[in-house]
Amino acid sequence: MVTGAALAPDLDLLGRFWDGGNHHQGATHSFGGALLVAALVWALSDRHLGTLAGIGWSSHVLLDCLGRDTSPPIGLMALWPLDTGYHKSQLVVFLDVGRSMTWDTLWRNALAVAWECVLLLPILYIVERARSRSR
Repeated sequence: MVTGAALAPDLDLLGRFWDGGNHHQGATHSFGGALLVAALVWALSDRHLGTLAGIGWSSHVLLDCLGRDTSPPIGLMALWPLDTGYHKSQLVVFLDVGRSMTWDTLWRNALAVAWECVLLLPILYIVERARSRSR
């Protein structure tokens, strides 16, 4: 559930296939969007799953804010619907991810994924170990 919710904000990239526009980094990449998803899952399922969905969605927004962004508009609509401006953290932890299908972009994206794995897999390992010990 958490993983699916964490990946879901990037479904806005499909808008490119429909009309060629740049839909990425809009309302789906916001904490307001995370609250809406959490409320929807709460209403359709239960509070526990709604909370997990909200946490997963919010993690995507937070991690994207920590990434290098060189494709306008710079940043995310992280505070939507309260603010429709684009916001970006000054702290850059993750590499830029390109949105074209050139070999250069695919190579840079592979490096970005490798760097994310180096940073995040140890955290996942520690969390999973702590979870298995508590059982």
